Amino acid sequence: MSDEHEARDEDAHGGEHAADGPVTAGELLRQALVDDDDPRFPRWLPLPGIVIAAGWAGWEATANGASLAGTLLWPGAAIFALTTLVAWFGWQLEID
Repeated sequence: MSDEHEARDEDAHGGEHAADGPVTAGELLRQALVDDDDPRFPRWLPLPGIVIAAGWAGWEATANGASLAGTLLWPGAAIFALTTLVAWFGWQLEID
């Protein structure tokens, strides 16, 4: 394949590329996250965080006698936020 043809292929699939500059981590992440065919935030994405946070709160309430509402607030909110963030990055980066 010629260099000119490869350059056109890169521009068609990945946008602008600096041919002589180093590729940064930010540029790699931006290229991996940009895809117009996939929705940015699907409706199902918060479900794993909700299920894990509710499961943790239920377990804490049953096993340790903790308050279900209090455990849902903390650490349930953090569990929900982190799980949703990890699921979103996994969805966007298409980790297999």
